[in-house]
Amino acid sequence: MAATFPHLNELVEESTRGLAAVVKKRMFGCDAYFVGDGIFALIWKTGRIGVRLTDAASYAELLALEGAEPWCAGPKQMAHWVLVPEAFHDDDEACEAWVRRAYQQNRGAKAAAKKVAKVAAKKVAKVAAKKVAKVAA
Repeated sequence: MAATFPHLNELVEESTRGLAAVVKKRMFGCDAYFVGDGIFALIWKTGRIGVRLTDAASYAELLALEGAEPWCAGPKQMAHWVLVPEAFHDDDEACEAWVRRAYQQNRGAKAAAKKVAKVAAKKVAKVAAKKVAKVAA
């Protein structure tokens, strides 16, 4: 059975109290926290809290803190993910600030990406239609 870390789950759950549409699921053998379809935090198998920061400045800011490190799943470094410093495991305010920042950055992220893809697809279709019309003329 996969390891669980009740203290860390409690810390993340307290950090997300009052936030809309937060769902906890098991994923990759660990506890993961989602907003909509997007994952924004997890408790990694090694007993560390990870947050997904899509904003480059936020990512760099957290990574610059002593004890923070990129999250790696095996040999692969996961884009946008940072394991918060272990000192945050005993600092509710610091942990909450970063978990909430990750939540904000991932809220609606998949919907926004789908919208961008849809707009891009329409532009490509329009260009293709013009080319076909030009060839037919």
